Amino acid sequence: KRILDVIEETGQRENTLIIFMSDHGELLGDHGLIYKGCRFFEGSVHVPLIISWPARFLKGLRSNALVELVDLAPTLLEAARLEVPYYMQGKSLFPLLTGQLDPNYHKDHVTSEYNDSLPAWPNHSHGIMYFDGRYKLVVYKGQTIGELYDLESDPGEFVNLWYDSAYSSLKSELVLRHFKAYLSTCSAGVRYRKENCCA
Repeated sequence: KRILDVIEETGQRENTLIIFMSDHGELLGDHGLIYKGCRFFEGSVHVPLIISWPARFLKGLRSNALVELVDLAPTLLEAARLEVPYYMQGKSLFPLLTGQLDPNYHKDHVTSEYNDSLPAWPNHSHGIMYFDGRYKLVVYKGQTIGELYDLESDPGEFVNLWYDSAYSSLKSELVLRHFKAYLSTCSAGVRYRKENCCA
């Protein structure tokens, strides 16, 4: 708040881009769990994101679009009128924030990953989540267990459909989409190597 007060007092507020965000949430008792970890319940992955730039962005805009923290880097580059490198995973929020595009749509899915962040613990895990706005799928490296939730009918994520035979076709389709989404986070790097390799 003190930073915002100084920006206001010095007349810089209109042309200052401010982002309020969190890198992750906390479970704090949700599903009998505390803190965070290799779990992808909404309390952990659905975090605040508030962006303000009065001179350029729409005021009072609220959006239900699927966005990711990786979208912030290309947003800032576009705000600074710099080229967004082709290999960046994120997608700029600039058109959404300026009213050029539908504020309630940004991308078809989001992903989240927890990658061996607690190596000192036994059986530390690597998990990846895929969410399309309704269905959330979670797979774990080296495990046969998984999670599938329908947040439309089960917003509290209490009914795991992973083992329900009635959802086997949907699960297979989501696993394929999940795989494609995961591949899209990695650049083949051909263009980068050609431009930057010394050989």
